[in-house]
Amino acid sequence: MLKTAYLRFINVSLGELIRKAKEGGLLSSLIMELLKDEDAIYELSKYFVMNENGLFLRPIGIVRHGLNDDVIRASSEGVDGVIEVFEEFADGLRGIDGFSHLILISLFNKVNREQRRVLVVKPRRLIKFGINPEELPEVGVFATDSPHRPNPIGLSIVRLIGRDGRFLRVSGLDLFDGTPILDIKPYTPDRSISASDLKAPEWYSRLWRRIGGGVI
Repeated sequence: MLKTAYLRFINVSLGELIRKAKEGGLLSSLIMELLKDEDAIYELSKYFVMNENGLFLRPIGIVRHGLNDDVIRASSEGVDGVIEVFEEFADGLRGIDGFSHLILISLFNKVNREQRRVLVVKPRRLIKFGINPEELPEVGVFATDSPHRPNPIGLSIVRLIGRDGRFLRVSGLDLFDGTPILDIKPYTPDRSISASDLKAPEWYSRLWRRIGGGVI
């Protein structure tokens, strides 16, 4: 009897906490704080599907720049910002100083369930370069970098300006403020593709030439 009453009290208290977080626009911040805590991660892992290897993806950092989403959508070259790496992953930054560019693997956490069902899209990223939406063909989502996709995972290449402890100052960010970062890798020469080897479909090459790009 006492245990039942206690559980009801706990459930009501947690429900009230979540409700207040939603009303105050703090739910995202609350979740990010939970993801920084080892005990919370363990409890959360009980309620997420894990494969036989025990894989459970959790953010290792977060994007900080304070700009609204519309500024990011309109930017053709990206913005300056900071990648905050959580304290428990700070040692993973050893040796990163000196690389000019980094690869960021991110989670598009603003993509909703309906948008995850999208398989055919227009490559709207080209709009910011001056292409009219009417000129864009409909293609498969895997032929674009649209955030609306079954697994909303992003890949960005940014310039590393400097590091202040676990805070990476970067430029060329095309991610919303507060975007979770799943991984960071250095962009190394062995990853580069020569211009002579780079090819693209006719529909993309035609639009690329329209915005002043070279022949591909």
